Amino acid sequence: MAGILNDREIRALCEEEMMISPFVPEQAGKPSYGLGSFGYDMRLGSKFLVPIGGINAVLDPIDFPRGHFREIEATDTLEIAPGSQVLAESVERFRIPDDVAGVCWGKSSYARCGLLVNVTPLEPGWKGVLTIELANLSPLPIRLHVGQGIAQVVFFRGGRPERTYAEKEAGGIYQDQPGVTLPR
Repeated sequence: MAGILNDREIRALCEEEMMISPFVPEQAGKPSYGLGSFGYDMRLGSKFLVPIGGINAVLDPIDFPRGHFREIEATDTLEIAPGSQVLAESVERFRIPDDVAGVCWGKSSYARCGLLVNVTPLEPGWKGVLTIELANLSPLPIRLHVGQGIAQVVFFRGGRPERTYAEKEAGGIYQDQPGVTLPR
C-alpha cells in the first residue's frame, strides 16, 4: 500500500528490516525522540563539524575547503552562536527499504528558538548515519541537547523506483556514511 507510513508500519520495518537502529518504540526525552504517530523523532548525536571563524573561504560543494572545519565532540550540550551553523550527526543509523523514502523536518521546540534544521531526503536504498545541518537564525545563542530529539522523519511508501540511491548514475556518494560528513 502506498502513502505515508503510520506507527505500526514504521515499527514493523524497524523490527523486521532494521530500518532505524537503535529504534525507540515510544516517545521519550525532551525534546522528544522515538516513534510518533506518523514519523520518527531522531536524536542529535555527539559529533559536530564547526566552521573555523575568521577565515576568508568560499564554501563550494564541488571543491569543498575541508580544512576550514574542525570536529567537536560534545557529551551533553553544544551552543550555536547567533547567525552561525554547524553540521551534526544523528544517533540513529538508517537503512531505507527500496520502496520507502523519508523527509525530515525540525522539532517545534527548536524551531521556536530560531533553529533551522536541514536534512536532505532519505532516498530508497540509502543507508548510514544522517548528517544534519543546523543554522541559528536567532540573534541569541541556541543550546543543543545531545541525545535528545532534533528532527522528525516522515516515511512514505511507493513502488520501487527504477534505481535506488545505491544504483544512481552519479553514484551514491553518501552511502554508508558513518557520521557527520562534509561534501564529497
